[in-house]
Amino acid sequence: MKEPYRFILKLGIAAGVVAYSAICWHSIDEIHYLKSFFPAKFTVEEAFYASAIELIKIVIIGIPFLLIMGIFLYLLRRKT
Repeated sequence: MKEPYRFILKLGIAAGVVAYSAICWHSIDEIHYLKSFFPAKFTVEEAFYASAIELIKIVIIGIPFLLIMGIFLYLLRRKT
């Protein structure tokens, strides 16, 4: 396999990991913001629901990144 092709695939995988990590970090920041916004009334049940909503958002937003990274990993493994 040509070296520039492998480099582009590896760069795409690294960019996908960085983008997915940024999505996860943003969701964690939102949960912390909610905790500071409702300090006295934020129950365990509400925290659970907020976390579940953030997890759903991570999955929905992250599917394209995970799909592209999976395709790149497949191409990288197949061409080696």
